[in-house]
Amino acid sequence: MKFKPMSEQDYQQLGATLARLAPQGAMSLEKLDGFFAALHSGPEAIKPADCLPTILGAAFDDDAAFTSPKVLEKFITQIMGHWLEIARTLEKGEDFYPWLDADEHGVVHGNAWADGFSEGMQILYDDWTLLFDDATAAGALAPIMALAFEHHPDSEMRPFLDGASAEQKAEWLAEISPSVTQIYRFFAALRQEMADAEAQAEADNGDF
Repeated sequence: MKFKPMSEQDYQQLGATLARLAPQGAMSLEKLDGFFAALHSGPEAIKPADCLPTILGAAFDDDAAFTSPKVLEKFITQIMGHWLEIARTLEKGEDFYPWLDADEHGVVHGNAWADGFSEGMQILYDDWTLLFDDATAAGALAPIMALAFEHHPDSEMRPFLDGASAEQKAEWLAEISPSVTQIYRFFAALRQEMADAEAQAEADNGDF
């Protein structure tokens, strides 16, 4: 698909649509950003269309979720636009800036973003263990997982029992960008290997 930059209006509409569908389990724009970041930086390319049930929750099977085919088409275009924005950023080696929403007090938490990234990891979890087992690269996941588990129902899973300080939170949030870049580079060779194998298989099939 040809890359077309998303406008501010596109993002406002996308965020508003996801917020409207939130009661049915749809992701927020912040969570979607983390989810897509994981899919892009992980071990294997996954098409966003295959993840629509995860993104939309119960709204995926609700015929009334979108008022017309045109409205649905616009939503899909915006989803793909954001997907391609992240792809372009990582492929070109540019700095990745996560979409982090502020609460009513203007405070950025980043937990929804980290939850989305963690959910994206679950899709190919076995392959992600390659990163877990790498002593050098595994640390890139630390700030993301700290944010994802900060308010875990099981207190033993939380990085800090009484909650992280504002300074610690700021440190985790600042580390998201370099962490995503490091993870993307870690899996780059594996993604290329899989892409080459798929291309070879298609070429071989074309010989028959």
